[in-house]
Amino acid sequence: MKKITVALAGNPNCGKSTIFNALTGSNQHVGNYPGVTVEKKFGRKVYKDYDITLVDLPGTYSLSAYSDDEVVARDFIIKDKPDIVVHVVDASNLERNLYLFTQIREIDAPVLIALNMVDILESKGQKIDIGEIERMLGVSVVSVVGNKSKGINDLLDCVIEDYESYKSGNDDHKPASVDYGDDIKNEIVILESMIEKESVLSQLPKSWLAVKLLDNDALAAKAVQKSQNADKILQQAQKSRAHIQEHFNETPESKIAEYRYGFTNAVSKSVIKELKNKKKDWTPFIDKFALSRVLGIPIFAAVMLLIFSFTFTFSTPVVNLFEVFFAWLGEFASSIIPEGPLQSLIVDGIIGGVGGVLSFFPLVLFMFFAIAFFEDSGYMARAAFVMDKIMSKFGLHGKSFLPMMISTNGCAVPGIMATRTLDSKRDRLITMFVTPFMICGAKLPIFALFIGAFFAQNQRTPVMFLMYVLSIIIALSAAKLLSKTVLKGEPAHFVMELPPYHIPTLKGLLLKMWERGWMYIKKAGTIIVMLTILIWAGFKYPQTPLNPDLSEEENAAVQMENSVLGRLGQFLSPIVKPIGMDGNRSIALIAGLAAKEVVVSTLGTIYSLGEVDTEDDESITPLREKIASDSGWSPLKAIAFLIFCMIYPPCITAMIVFFKETGAKVKWLLMLLIGNTAIAWFAAFLIFQVGTFLKLGI
Repeated sequence: MKKITVALAGNPNCGKSTIFNALTGSNQHVGNYPGVTVEKKFGRKVYKDYDITLVDLPGTYSLSAYSDDEVVARDFIIKDKPDIVVHVVDASNLERNLYLFTQIREIDAPVLIALNMVDILESKGQKIDIGEIERMLGVSVVSVVGNKSKGINDLLDCVIEDYESYKSGNDDHKPASVDYGDDIKNEIVILESMIEKESVLSQLPKSWLAVKLLDNDALAAKAVQKSQNADKILQQAQKSRAHIQEHFNETPESKIAEYRYGFTNAVSKSVIKELKNKKKDWTPFIDKFALSRVLGIPIFAAVMLLIFSFTFTFSTPVVNLFEVFFAWLGEFASSIIPEGPLQSLIVDGIIGGVGGVLSFFPLVLFMFFAIAFFEDSGYMARAAFVMDKIMSKFGLHGKSFLPMMISTNGCAVPGIMATRTLDSKRDRLITMFVTPFMICGAKLPIFALFIGAFFAQNQRTPVMFLMYVLSIIIALSAAKLLSKTVLKGEPAHFVMELPPYHIPTLKGLLLKMWERGWMYIKKAGTIIVMLTILIWAGFKYPQTPLNPDLSEEENAAVQMENSVLGRLGQFLSPIVKPIGMDGNRSIALIAGLAAKEVVVSTLGTIYSLGEVDTEDDESITPLREKIASDSGWSPLKAIAFLIFCMIYPPCITAMIVFFKETGAKVKWLLMLLIGNTAIAWFAAFLIFQVGTFLKLGI
């Protein structure tokens, strides 16, 4: 079986990931490129005796050195040398998408074009002449509709055909390149002749390197510095740049970009044909409302309310089944395992703790599914555009909303990583500080637990929605404070491509849902199990001798009080009492610094250890019911607890990523730790004390 490596490149929102999912299905893995926190996806497809490895490169508009996404994409093509580069092009935005093709072409990589979203172009009353675009670009072009999996086999056939042609040397493709005009071309030739003599630069395409030096590319200059005559080459590059500047009265970067867009414009005008029977394009009509100054924000609020309503409505029956299952599992384990430390570990520790977290897995899946729907439909890009009007007033960039949404979709870690799409260091720092305030997938079980315990079914959606709104208000307020104090300045201008609307595929939604949900399961099966066992041991040891004069419940309370974590809780009790908590609950918050889901598992362990064993079948009840029946809790205390969980520092993994992304600056990490803890305590204190004074929810 022959092996082929195929890289998928393309602009953001061109449907590249949809095609990648259609090609690989569940046979895909996610990781980070070495040395950077840019996500990489790779998958596998066996097709016609070919074992094809597919690499989904980061979405990027160019192959410059302005962001890690761009550098990663071009380095993979240059250094890893995939057998074929599939450039995914949005047919409805042909001219802009082909700008990336001009740069892939300069790298001299074997490339073919997957012309995606042709159905959207047809809905606008246009089509692309495939034969003409192949002739003009000199590469194979395959028409596909990624979200409907149309043309996927044609694409695979073309990949194999081009691979065999390149390998045999019988390739008759003559890829077109940009004509930069005689003046720039002459300077390129001069630099090429100098680069060609340097053996250390032989692995880099000489024409591409020459253009990049004229384009003032910092990484290209760094590569040249390894050569023997680096000074001469760089001096010539500066001389050539000065000549171009003088001749055109423009920077070389601007002139090169102008020639590239001239090329893409000429191709677009030549290959796009008008159809006689036009279909209705609903995108402009919908955007009149979705992007409206008056209706934009209410529509966004309605979308989020719909997401929470869908999540709670459809997940509640499944969550109830999971709770019943883990309650039964605890009872079953108690009946077959002899009483003693092993029974306590399994029933009270693992089942009581991890079971509490896994009970909310269906809710997390439903939330991921709902958000994925609006992502894939094209609406979430509009949400960022709409929120820019508000965010700019608080010193945030419009694109900052995307990392915040990514955090809401799953985890603060990729949310913090996603700040790399912001060009300004100031904007990145502010966004990294406020992104952890969002209610991420790890915090969702905590909120679902307490909202489910203290609010009726018809109240849960609005309460959860209000909590989400509150998280945004807190994040924006923190951003405003940062932008007026330690990170003064104006946010950069906001420019973002808005993809056309389309109906997501069920397969794509399920893949996204499971990809994000699987991270939750893996964490529950590894980190949370380990931490739950440690929490169980911390409350179980050292063991206090049983007092025959006390009831089982009283003995359990004494044991917890004298345990290692019980004593730590007593020490912390004066600090947390003003915000409506006791010492043991503060232990759950400390454990939550390892992973936010551990807050739930710790509470599960605490209640399991304190539970009275009886002959009653209902002795083991779902954690939500235990909390609801505990006189130590109240709706007001629950809200204060949730506010603290929302604001206080993120998990240790997120803090490590934050530390790296801020340039390993200790001052920023300390500011995150101390600042978030102080704000969380003050906010919870204010809510609890004011609520108590007004006798609300007590």
